Amino acid sequence: MQDLLILGAGASGLSLGLLTGAPIVEAGSRPGGHAVSTVADGYTFDRGPHIMFSRSALLLDCMVSSLGGNVHRCVRNNKVSVGGALLKYPIENDLVGLSVDLRASVLVGYVNAQLERARAPREPANLAEWFVDAFGEDLTELYFRPYNEKVWKIALEDLSMSWADRIPRPPVDDVIRSAVGEETEGYLHQLYYHYPRRGGYSALMDAWVSGIDPGALLLDRPVTRIRPGGGGTTVETAGGSFVASTVVSTIPIATMVAITDGVPPEVASAAGRLRTNATITVTFGFRGEDPNQWTAVYVPDPEFLPNRVSYPAVFSPENAPPGCFSVQAEITVPALDPVRDGSDGAVADHVLRGLRERGLVPADAELEHTYVERHDPAYVVYTTGYEKDLELVKGWFGDRGVVLHGRFGSHSYLNVDGCLEQSIDLARSLGGSWADDAVRALFAGLGDG
Repeated sequence: MQDLLILGAGASGLSLGLLTGAPIVEAGSRPGGHAVSTVADGYTFDRGPHIMFSRSALLLDCMVSSLGGNVHRCVRNNKVSVGGALLKYPIENDLVGLSVDLRASVLVGYVNAQLERARAPREPANLAEWFVDAFGEDLTELYFRPYNEKVWKIALEDLSMSWADRIPRPPVDDVIRSAVGEETEGYLHQLYYHYPRRGGYSALMDAWVSGIDPGALLLDRPVTRIRPGGGGTTVETAGGSFVASTVVSTIPIATMVAITDGVPPEVASAAGRLRTNATITVTFGFRGEDPNQWTAVYVPDPEFLPNRVSYPAVFSPENAPPGCFSVQAEITVPALDPVRDGSDGAVADHVLRGLRERGLVPADAELEHTYVERHDPAYVVYTTGYEKDLELVKGWFGDRGVVLHGRFGSHSYLNVDGCLEQSIDLARSLGGSWADDAVRALFAGLGDG
């Protein structure tokens, strides 16, 4: 019997495997999960934009150092397409880009919100109230509501306050100074970011794989059944069975409930209320030079399906052939959205037309490559009250020696640094003596091998 078995070889499973040495069972033929890259016609691109940044020096050190010398460092150049203008991201740091009347109403609304919060502070009940308290009604309705509802496909009032922990409130001085034309920067932990120079974001996953004993990474082993028991949990796969004292699952919760014996109805119902969205990514390759060198553009306009447009060859010049550049648009798709059933060609035509109409690609850029991918699940959605359902599901599995882990396994909106942090915390809780220096040493230079 194994002491520990890991299900899923995405960023969470691989990082935990590195830290514990435990075997990893992966359904697919390629490790990396949502953080893998595609190479087609000389273009390299990811499943939506992936970059390396973190508020934690430890996590950033581990990611960057694991690549060895295969690192490209960039400065964020994000934009927001709103109010007929392209503003610097975050929008509250470039209000001067709005028309005078719109800027005035947004600024007055923002200042009034700060005064009201100081005069009569309240506890917001949902994310809509939080945005109004933090940014004012006008800026909320101009950008934060349409953008977030476009991404998450539910009303802002139905999004949990858990999101608010991820959104820093800007200094009031910065917002006012930006409105009169003074340069300010927000979200400083994202201002500088790193990305693999070669190989796309997959290079980071490949580096982590290189530190794992080949015999411990078992590919093409989809899990078909899980049988918790007093003497350990039995995991049945297409390639044989395993028994482990502790199972760590990064498999989506809905799948875990479907394949696990004995899940009671109330736990299954709670899991069924945990919502995820899929994405469609449309990537175009163009001949010519990209004159803008934007990192990404956020588009709240409901008439244009993509919410975010990114530029993979800005992340690394080696993501496109010489003399070419690429553009990737990401569309969020909920369970019953008719876009799910639309043809790749129709979706790509809509996106290309919208990019040109909005000036997000040069009008004379010559298209030479189109690639459409669909990913499900892609995002977890923090609906109001999801915390109680998640606690019930995690508690039931945890009582049976099954730890739910990672973005989809624990229904946590984690970037790769968050996956790594969660793995370090879990490895420590499982008895690993992982001081920060030891963690750094484990990851350093993996990509050089």
